[in-house]
Amino acid sequence: MSTDYRVVVEGGGSDLYKIGEVSDKYYVSQVSVGLFSNSNKSIGKANSLDTALALIKAHSGEDIKEITEI
Repeated sequence: MSTDYRVVVEGGGSDLYKIGEVSDKYYVSQVSVGLFSNSNKSIGKANSLDTALALIKAHSGEDIKEITEI
């Protein structure tokens, strides 16, 4: 079973990320919201949700504001 998470970080700019869980691996992408569609830029993968969140924090340089299961 796979689970996806939407992660919002503090600050402006590119503050939206997505974590997709597949077979106990967490794939992290930065989401760019467009007018008609969104685009995802892969920033890495992790073995745990905590590590995936740390990857987002390191990439963005900001604190995590909100995590939502989607």
